[in-house]
Amino acid sequence: MANTPSNPERSAGAAYAASIDQDKEHRGKAGSLKPLRYLWPYVARYKGWLAAFLIFLCLSAAATLALPGILRIIVDCGFGDGATGNEFCERVKFSETQDLSGYFKLAIVFALLFSVFGSLRFFFVTVLGQRVIADIRTSVYDHLLTLSPSYFERVRTGEVLSRLTTDTTLIETVITGSISFALRSLATITGSIILMFIVSWKLALMVLAIGPLIILPVIIVGKYLRRLSRDSQDHLADSSARAGEALSNVQTVQAFTREDMERCGFKSAIESTFNAQRQRITAQSCLTALVFMISLCGITGILWFGAWSVSQGQMTGGEIIAFTGYAFFAVSSAGALTETWTNLLRAAGASERLVEILSEESKITTPVQPSSIEKASGSISFENVVFSYPTRPSEQALRNVSFTIKPGETVALVGPSGAGKTTVFQLLLRFYDLTSGRIILDDTAITDLAPENLRQQFAIVQQATPLFSGTAMDNIRYGREGASDSDVMAAAKDAYAHDFIMALPEGYETDLGEKATTLSGGQKQRIAIARAILRDAPILLLDEATSALDAESERAVQNAFEAMSKDRTTLVIAHRLATVLKADRIIVMENGGVVATGTHTELIEQGGLYARLAELQFETG
Repeated sequence: MANTPSNPERSAGAAYAASIDQDKEHRGKAGSLKPLRYLWPYVARYKGWLAAFLIFLCLSAAATLALPGILRIIVDCGFGDGATGNEFCERVKFSETQDLSGYFKLAIVFALLFSVFGSLRFFFVTVLGQRVIADIRTSVYDHLLTLSPSYFERVRTGEVLSRLTTDTTLIETVITGSISFALRSLATITGSIILMFIVSWKLALMVLAIGPLIILPVIIVGKYLRRLSRDSQDHLADSSARAGEALSNVQTVQAFTREDMERCGFKSAIESTFNAQRQRITAQSCLTALVFMISLCGITGILWFGAWSVSQGQMTGGEIIAFTGYAFFAVSSAGALTETWTNLLRAAGASERLVEILSEESKITTPVQPSSIEKASGSISFENVVFSYPTRPSEQALRNVSFTIKPGETVALVGPSGAGKTTVFQLLLRFYDLTSGRIILDDTAITDLAPENLRQQFAIVQQATPLFSGTAMDNIRYGREGASDSDVMAAAKDAYAHDFIMALPEGYETDLGEKATTLSGGQKQRIAIARAILRDAPILLLDEATSALDAESERAVQNAFEAMSKDRTTLVIAHRLATVLKADRIIVMENGGVVATGTHTELIEQGGLYARLAELQFETG
């Protein structure tokens, strides 16, 4: 068959895993939130939502901080006689009597304000987070579609999907939860510290002395947690990739009775994920316990000193209650920031993984001022083309290949597997760039054309007949966006697919399922042929396009191809030589080079590889 990398999914997965291992040490030592800066351009697009969130964040924090002050008023001016804080009580009293209802009504008002402001803060940050994540996923997917096939030889599809889903979900959780909580905590801590100094600067200094004891473990353990988080994400991506491979080829797995092997492989990957997560959770739990122990012991000591101050008449009962509330808000918010910090570090790791995709550049570039072809005449020329696949740079897939195809000519490429036939198609479509030499389309080097403009000149029918989830109508219309139903049906009739499609339960609107597994190989191939016919491109590429058809269908489709080929340049890859007997010319390839060219009759007379292949096939058949 074609000269393509063997078993690319598993070998690419191993190569990518190796590259991750090589980079782990660097990633583990970074230990910062810097990768989160890549999220800012997405957030900055929605300044109105961001401003609304910040406004209600501040209002929510202010309402929270008002509660200890209200408790101070109730204790000193409501329950007491007001003597100990006469001047203060005179400023805040609601009536000349000791009626407490006004104070409690004030508390209810602030409680309601806290609830409203808190819910609005949650609403705006959640919507903003969902919008940002949607934009990130769109950007990553859009960028993936621009990358050349060489990227997907290095990275498994499951790995990419893990980044597109798991990593973005992690960032979503952080944006809508952790960052919001962190900002609220910082606002609460700042306000609490200011109010603590207003109430008692001595006690405030004691609380601040606890701060370094809390922050230091967070900084030290944070780097370790970030590395563990990255490891767990990598293991999760590996398990997802392995499951995706097995499930997408479940019939092969079951046919070779390799279910136990796949189960063991997936279980091993999941266990690695669990072990990495357990290490992270253990370290995070120890850090949380240490922080809360320091916080609670510190607050207890401060309350002890505060109680002594009250007994000495240096503070009122209301002041110590208010101060205790502020201290609790400050210390508990600082303690809770430890978990937020680790979540932010996990999001930073996820951001790095997404940025790795966004920083990937396609090997296929568009010229600064590209040439343009509206509709090619179909003239193709290979000039001393040499090519090696990026994954096998030392092995030449094509060796000094040269040939010319005239407009409207039908040319067949034949030869044994690995001769380089499909490689010719891949280079024509510029999925890869040449090592040396040139490919000319209508007197223009294909590297001077934008890839989109180049590929618009081709319609291809692939041997693997890749189809998509959706209806038969959708799959055929994939060849030309906006084609009418009548155009789709006409193409299906030309491909001899109309009758079996109409026999489906809902005709053209029948859902074919994932990869159209409900159809036979021959039926899928005829839909793929109809898709190529509908595209109506000037150059037709047929890669074993009739390999899955029975003799009667093959004859019918060959007639359709002959009708299509009258006004088009057609290149055909075929192992069954009976399908290329009417070709204008046959190019024989072996070991990446052209070994003979001519018509069927001329090549038989010349002897050599083609004559041997023809003798084997026609004698057998």
